[in-house]
Amino acid sequence: MQLDPIRSIRLVIAAAALVTATLAGGCASTSGGPTIDPGEPTMVVYNAPPTILQSNDERKTAGVNAIVGWHADLETLDGPGGKTIGTCNGTMQITRRGGPDEDVEHRMTMIELNWNDSPDSLVIGGAHPYPTKRIESRTPIYRAILGGTGRFSGAMGEVVSTPLPSGSYRHEIWLID
Repeated sequence: MQLDPIRSIRLVIAAAALVTATLAGGCASTSGGPTIDPGEPTMVVYNAPPTILQSNDERKTAGVNAIVGWHADLETLDGPGGKTIGTCNGTMQITRRGGPDEDVEHRMTMIELNWNDSPDSLVIGGAHPYPTKRIESRTPIYRAILGGTGRFSGAMGEVVSTPLPSGSYRHEIWLID
């Protein structure tokens, strides 16, 4: 039997491509690990318009690394039909400025959603670009659930916080099963 070097090289290349495709497919798969259902969120809550603890002038004077604190009622609905079920507390730290005219601030945010009369809370964190001249975002903000207490002990997942025309925020919460 005569050895055909071209055919051998083609077989090796084909085998390497098959192994690479198999590994890439396995690495890209989400099966076997925790998943978030991209459909309906686990729950939706709202925070009333927040009370900001620093003025824009105080924040601008502090510059990068300024920390802005805020708090708001945690509610079941936006507006007068909603029931207050807890508090929403947060801090934002300006980590850098960017954009063509330094018109964007990147802020690291920590939020605690705390349910009244219970040990239940969720801790949420992440970074998001904000307009420099505005204390609040105009776009949805995606953040990670870092943990929780009570019925949320060890919680993981994602929160999408969307600013509403009323000044409130809608928090869609997806918990990992």
